[in-house]
This record gives sequence, C-alpha cells and structure tokens, in this order.
Amino acid sequence: MGRMILCIGRYAKKPYHFNSMCVNVYCVEELCYLFASNPFMIDNDVMDKELAEWLDRECGLTELSHQLLTLFQRGCQPGIFVSTILDYVNFCTTQEKAKIEEVLQGSVGLNDFERRKKQADFLMKNRRYYLALEEYDRLVRELPETESALKPLICHNMGVAYAGFFMFDMAAKYFKRAYDMTGNTESGISFLAAKRLFLRDEAYIAFIAEHGEYHELSMLVEKKLMDARGQFEASQENRMLSALKIYKEEGNVSSYYEEIDKIISELKNEYRQLVEA
Repeated sequence: MGRMILCIGRYAKKPYHFNSMCVNVYCVEELCYLFASNPFMIDNDVMDKELAEWLDRECGLTELSHQLLTLFQRGCQPGIFVSTILDYVNFCTTQEKAKIEEVLQGSVGLNDFERRKKQADFLMKNRRYYLALEEYDRLVRELPETESALKPLICHNMGVAYAGFFMFDMAAKYFKRAYDMTGNTESGISFLAAKRLFLRDEAYIAFIAEHGEYHELSMLVEKKLMDARGQFEASQENRMLSALKIYKEEGNVSSYYEEIDKIISELKNEYRQLVEA
C-alpha cells in the first residue's frame, strides 16, 4: 500500500478459512489485504457471523465484532460490511476504497465466470500479473461452451499480462489466439507488436513477407511504435537517461553510479511487486 499500517488486535491461534478463495487469515490486517486485493470476492458469502465472532474470539477485536454483528441485524450490504472492517483498521486510502467500490458496482448481475474474469482483470490492471495469469488459466480450462464468448477476451488479457513480464513470445501466442477467434483489430495489432519486440528485425520482416494477410496490421503497428517513441522522447525517463549520459561523458562517476543504483533499486522493487504471489 506504500504507507505504514499500525497493527491492531492479536494474531489468531486458529485461522478463519475462506472456502471461496481456499485461504486462511490469521489477523485483521491479513483479512483487509485479502479484501483489498480481491474485491470480487466481496459478496453475500463474506457476510458470515462466524467471521465477526472470530474477530472477537481470536483477534481480541470486540468493538469491531459488535459493529459487524449490529450490521447483520440491520441487514446491510456486503460492501458496507467490508468497508466497516477496512475503516476500523484504516487499511485503505480514499482512492483505494473508491476502486473497490467501483469493482462492486461493476460486478452487479454478473455470473460466476464473468465475476472471475473481472477479478483477473482487476489483478492485471493493478500489475499483479502472476496472480492474474493463474486465474485466467484456470478460467479458460473451466469455461463451459455457453460462456465461450469470454475466451477471446481472456486470451487477449493473458497476452497483456505476459507482455507485462516482457515475455513477448508468450504474449504473441495468446494475442494470436484471441485474433484468430474474433478477428479483432486490437488483438491483431498486439500480436504483431509482440512479435516485433520478440524477433530480430530481419526475422520480423521475413515473417511479414511470408504472411501477406498481416501487411495492413503491420503498418498500424509501425505507426504505434513511432508514436510510442515520440512519447518516450518527451518523457521524464528519457530526460533522466540523458542526464546519466552527461554524467558519464563529464566523468562524474559518483553521480552516475548513484543514479544507476537508484534506478536498479526501483526496478527491483517493481519486479518484486509484479511477481508477488
């Protein structure tokens, strides 16, 4: 979350088990993290009196437990139930809570498969690529024929997730699956862009030459790459790299390596977040 969170209550000797997620939680902070990371699990099943009683019995949070039991008597919605827990712990920022609320509003009326896809989409958009891919993979294998319309959307997003890991060969594979199923232009462009980034220039040119059906799409890919280069040249990252080049050329070794260390440290932290299970 990027900020300090003061732990409250105690660590449970006996965990609370969520059947829907097949996961145990041992303290209220773990409970909040689960809700914030998986907002699509917030449904009527979450509103369990045993959970409220567990918070009192195992975590020593009697006041919070009483608040939740009172909500049960009033017949509140799952979102209010979870929001009460998050507010009590002060776990989420206003912006993070707004994201959760947006997810809850968007999931009204969805069936289980649609909700699971939305959950994986949420993970992907928040750059939790590893977890998103796991859910997409399970979902593709379990989709019934009646939900086949979801398959190209899932394949496309699997391509996005693999591209997030810079695994452009795998990204191309799934973008192509999506494109072959629907002929969607965005999937086709993404397929060729992943190919373009994975192959050497000569190999990519040879591929396009052999597959004339992709010629028009390849022109769109080149335009997008040119636009991306222009955006990068105007970016803060490019200015930072230019400054590094000046440090090196002027022989300012200490400043050069200091900035390099900062960049490496930030990239390492970002990568750890991407692959966090």
